[in-house]
Amino acid sequence: MKTMKRLYFIFPLVFLMACQSNNKKSDKSTGDTKANKKQVDSSEIMHNDELYKAKTGVGPIKDEVVLDDQIDEAMADKGKKLFNNECASCHRIQDESVGPALGGVLGERSPQWVMNMILNPREMVEKDVQAQSMKAEYETQMVDTHLSEEEARSIVEYLRNY
Repeated sequence: MKTMKRLYFIFPLVFLMACQSNNKKSDKSTGDTKANKKQVDSSEIMHNDELYKAKTGVGPIKDEVVLDDQIDEAMADKGKKLFNNECASCHRIQDESVGPALGGVLGERSPQWVMNMILNPREMVEKDVQAQSMKAEYETQMVDTHLSEEEARSIVEYLRNY
């Protein structure tokens, strides 16, 4: 009789423990445990150097490019001429072409990143995830036009109009 009482007590206990253990396994497989959530959250956080690269790209422009409140019209005019001579064969302002449309690019990318893409397209595609994604989408490598930093800055000023 004592054996039966023990079985009646032990069987439900073992059953509950098995169910609880099974629930933990299913939570782990779906990523619902607190430990797994912490691991996922921390893996999604970029390190400071990755955030820096995402903002600036890879190239000679390391410091933040500060844009004045007002567009410098003389610089923008120079940028328009350079854009038409060096960029317009692959880029349009509003429509995609061989490369992406550049209207609104400064709303999506920092001026530093745009300038580094102009000045250093090969290394940008090798080391910058955003540039790699664009190359995959447009299936074309941007050519190096050998512009100066001042000329690239003029193109950025021109693009501020769009």
